[in-house]
Amino acid sequence: MDNVAGTSRMARIYIATGFLYFIIGTILLALNLSNLIAINRDPIFILLLYGFVAQLIFGVSYIFVPGVSRHSGTDYRIIIAEYILLNIGIIAFEIVALSGQKDVAVLITGLIVLIVAVLLHATNIWRTIIGRENKGTV
Repeated sequence: MDNVAGTSRMARIYIATGFLYFIIGTILLALNLSNLIAINRDPIFILLLYGFVAQLIFGVSYIFVPGVSRHSGTDYRIIIAEYILLNIGIIAFEIVALSGQKDVAVLITGLIVLIVAVLLHATNIWRTIIGRENKGTV
């Protein structure tokens, strides 16, 4: 798979995953508001904010930025890594929030992998904006 096809595929995966988180978060919120389940709303908002919004922003940026800059300097392997890290971070926060226990090690790990995912994304997008080719592009 070439870099453009791979990037396009990952953009669709980001968006699909974001909508999956959005649907799950919306269902949990509706169940919580109707008093059918009693859970803290933090995990719901984690799903809606990071799960939906961040995934959507990451995915859409890989569609629009190369089109605007007329250059694709993204590295497909970095996109996969940031997708995995972003989801590990979201799931780590979900586990802690749903369990109700403040597991500091899991929270710190989740935060670190979220930060790394955001930095990887920013680097990949920046390379595309300035038109610099990655040596690792597939």
